[in-house]
Amino acid sequence: MADSSVFTTDLGAVTAYADAKAHGYTGTREEFATLLANAGNNLAEANAAKTAAQASATQAGQSATAAAASAKAAASAVGATFYGVEFTGSTSAGTRTGAAAEFVFTPGTDTSAGQNDFDGVYPWAGMRRCCCTLNADGTVTVNAYKGQPGYIEDGTNGEVLVEVPLFYVSGMLDVNPRVSAVPMPGFRAPKKFQNADGSLKQKCYLPAFPGSIGADGKLHSIAGVVSTGNKTISQFLAAARLWGETYSIGTSADFEVLAYLMIVAYGTRNVQAKMRGVSNLYTTNIAVTGALTSEAAVIVAKGALEVGNVISIGTGSEDESIAKRRIVTAVEAIDGDSANVKVSFDGDAVTTTTAHKVWRIMEATGTANSVISTCGSPVSNTDGKHSFVFYGCENPLYGNQWRFECDWKIVDGVPYICNDTNYNWSSVENYTKLDSLTLPNEGWAKNLQADERFPWLQITKEVGGSSGTHLADYFYINKSGTRIVLRGASSRNGGPAGAFYLYLYSDASWLGWNSSADLSIPG
Repeated sequence: MADSSVFTTDLGAVTAYADAKAHGYTGTREEFATLLANAGNNLAEANAAKTAAQASATQAGQSATAAAASAKAAASAVGATFYGVEFTGSTSAGTRTGAAAEFVFTPGTDTSAGQNDFDGVYPWAGMRRCCCTLNADGTVTVNAYKGQPGYIEDGTNGEVLVEVPLFYVSGMLDVNPRVSAVPMPGFRAPKKFQNADGSLKQKCYLPAFPGSIGADGKLHSIAGVVSTGNKTISQFLAAARLWGETYSIGTSADFEVLAYLMIVAYGTRNVQAKMRGVSNLYTTNIAVTGALTSEAAVIVAKGALEVGNVISIGTGSEDESIAKRRIVTAVEAIDGDSANVKVSFDGDAVTTTTAHKVWRIMEATGTANSVISTCGSPVSNTDGKHSFVFYGCENPLYGNQWRFECDWKIVDGVPYICNDTNYNWSSVENYTKLDSLTLPNEGWAKNLQADERFPWLQITKEVGGSSGTHLADYFYINKSGTRIVLRGASSRNGGPAGAFYLYLYSDASWLGWNSSADLSIPG
């Protein structure tokens, strides 16, 4: 651990601490010093790891990346600088600013570590998975962090969450987003870190995995399951509220935390250009090429399915009459048959014939666990067929399934945001009308807008872009009646998918396999 005493005596750091206290920071001077010191405390350790890892090119490369990032962090920590990116014109890629000016972000895979200079700086360096007990009052009790005894992702030691340390942001996401580990002039704490009394949380929690409703009826964040679909937004919210009355499904405050961290790290508004996510996996009518009797398996052409795929089997298209939402657990060669493979899946045995078809739907939770770096996808970041992980969060913001966002809606084309957590879709009571925002018609999003009272909610302002310019995401809207919010797109949406892809088209009765919800933790 680096010596933090320099940060407690340096005039700039002392001033920063005073400013932090004025903005609601509740930690001690020593804790604040540790926060600053953490930006550079990995340099010596990273160099030692690099030396020790000479026998492994992958490990050595990963350690070198951490060392480079830590060196940059150490040089700027006392100055309490920011990490940012600036976008101009129609180009989706931006120019890195502040202490991130020379940073590189190259996501990894299950065989390559890539290069990610953000690994060595806060708040990214402080994000970590943990098993947690969710208390009825909205607080979280951490049972074990990843790497500690007791850490397990199947739900037997609590929900799997990602702990995020307090940070500050400034600028619009589509223009000049900036992130700082400490308060700076013009910066604000994201909504997720703000308590009702104006004080600040020193950390918040995000779900590590897409939401799944268990046998207990609750909405969970665990690995090794199929994320739930075919529920309405009200049903998902009710499942989350079984944990306690302040729990919820994803909100614009959850989006804000991930969006600032992601856009600054990616360095582009076109998030799919960095990690495409599960946006091109969906396909139906995969031929069954051999019959099997009473087996939890199916025979298909080689390359049609992978471990982790969620599949159904039926008579064609999206039919599920033979097997429903099964997770592929193994793909095995067949002796004497070079064209086909035997694919095993979880659940009960079934009988299949060559008259049946397989529907490849999406990816199960936990399928990005094989990635050897903090950010990346197994196998490929560009094929659109694999889950991705971003600092412990799997498939956040886009891909696999649409995600409900429950704290705002549109009524006759005008956005409304709820004043507390009493979300509903039948009236505007207890909602604030954002009539300063004029929403465009359908099209490719160009830029964003926000009401100054609710800066965390940033919605499409203009359309007229394309799949490779501006925000590079699509904007759907129905300006008649009350419309709920879906974000990100599913495994079949391809190019239009992304963090800024909004679907403001359906009413509260909407449900489908391709729409889900993530657990939102208040504490």
